[in-house]
Amino acid sequence: MSSTTTTTTTHNASVLAVDGILADYELHHSQLDVPEARGNSPPSRRRTPNPPLDWDTTHRRVPPYRPINRDRDPLETRVYTSRVEQMFLFTMFTGVLINSTTAKVWHGTFGRLNDRIFKYQIGGEI
Repeated sequence: MSSTTTTTTTHNASVLAVDGILADYELHHSQLDVPEARGNSPPSRRRTPNPPLDWDTTHRRVPPYRPINRDRDPLETRVYTSRVEQMFLFTMFTGVLINSTTAKVWHGTFGRLNDRIFKYQIGGEI
């Protein structure tokens, strides 16, 4: 005796749209490992909900694929969004630099006499 089996697959339009987007980004879905069914019991027939065909897929906000522009002028890149942000970052990093430089100078000179200055308790240290 011989037996023939056929498999019918249907794809939803939204799944095809997502697959097209993923193909642009060279992302791939891996197949799930389906464990062997125990005995000869038929597989359970659960109905999975499918979204309507006119379902909006733009809510995922995946931008269209755009290759990297390696010839871009660095002067065209906007680093700061405002002058206030620029001054805040400058002040913050300058303060960190001044604090670390002063601590190094202190520990190299007078810190030998008093080692408790420029020491900060971190995470429950006593």
